[in-house]
Amino acid sequence: MRFRDWFVPDEIQSAAQAAAQMFHVAANTSHFWLKQLTGSLFPIVLGGGIGWWAVINNADLKSVESLKDVVTNVLTFASVLAGFMVTLMLFTGRTSGTKLLTVDQAPEYVQKVTYLLFSQAFTLIIHIGCIVLCVAWLFMLGVKSSPAVGLWLLVAVFGVVSLSLFRTVLLPFQIYEVHLFELEAMLEEKYREYEESKGGDDE
Repeated sequence: MRFRDWFVPDEIQSAAQAAAQMFHVAANTSHFWLKQLTGSLFPIVLGGGIGWWAVINNADLKSVESLKDVVTNVLTFASVLAGFMVTLMLFTGRTSGTKLLTVDQAPEYVQKVTYLLFSQAFTLIIHIGCIVLCVAWLFMLGVKSSPAVGLWLLVAVFGVVSLSLFRTVLLPFQIYEVHLFELEAMLEEKYREYEESKGGDDE
């Protein structure tokens, strides 16, 4: 028996295996690391820069109460998105259209759904990270930490919420791609049935 079987709960082992499988599929895409890095850094830098500029140049946002309201609203927003993401992941790929897939189409469909689940899981982690940053900022505010620490945490909140929004906007298009794959499979099936019935009529 392996060492982890003694101390690591089965649900953690299963989660690690599922994550490894999703990551393996996603990592097989071209230039995976570079695309994920640039696709994540750009929204973070943009959102963080806007947050920095807004706090430094907007007198209303310099007050603690105004900042607290902003962070609390972001926390609520990120929590709603996280709940939505969990629900969406439960239903991703669970459609009746998969019955129409051929033997050649099924592996490609599995790859598409697996990558979509990886993307959704990554987006969920980002939402959770945004929640953690908001809670950390509120905690630092409560213990009256250094203003510099609070400012950098706030910039991080703006950066991560920008990434959360960016990845959330992508979801409908990713889901459409999966449904389009099923619809094209359905059309192929209908054409095949039509050709078969037409051939039968000719006989």
